[in-house]
Amino acid sequence: MTPAGDGAGDGRGSDAVLVAAGVADLMLSGVGSVLRGARGLLRRSDLAELAQDGQEEMKARGRLALERSVSLGEPHMELLARRCAAAGPGQRDA
Repeated sequence: MTPAGDGAGDGRGSDAVLVAAGVADLMLSGVGSVLRGARGLLRRSDLAELAQDGQEEMKARGRLALERSVSLGEPHMELLARRCAAAGPGQRDA
């Protein structure tokens, strides 16, 4: 294969190969750094506590995400108070 810009063809095929090679190199370097980080993580003596902290963090994030996306109804006691106020004095549910 000839490098792009050497005058042979339009260079599109070799450009695609160069881009693919660049992406592959980026992925391999990323995998390498992830593996180095995992190796360092496994050497920690407080790995159980770290995992527990991570789990609690994910629970808290999940709780906040659900609260943002789920619309909870009016609180029960406020609903009862509004009904009583609207019913007026002397009128109570049995």
